[in-house]
Amino acid sequence: MTASREAMLSQQFAADFHKLCQMDYIPEIDISYIKKVKVNFIDEILTNNPEGVARLGTAGRLLGSWIDGVIEFTILKHEVVVLRLKNKRVIDKI
Repeated sequence: MTASREAMLSQQFAADFHKLCQMDYIPEIDISYIKKVKVNFIDEILTNNPEGVARLGTAGRLLGSWIDGVIEFTILKHEVVVLRLKNKRVIDKI
């Protein structure tokens, strides 16, 4: 847990997180990978571990909601990129 905490408090994590939050930045990972991380890792920790979340209290629930939001935001950004490409193709054909 200490290594995770140190990683999340690092300047590199702050820079990566800031970049992730930008609308024009799409992480170079597959959406199915993001979903696997959520289901197999995050849900295991937060959803399937009620005693662990209870120990974290409100912070645990907020963390779970925040992670869901980041994943949803990333998925929506991917969809925007796909729609922009489709729109560009239609315009090119016209």
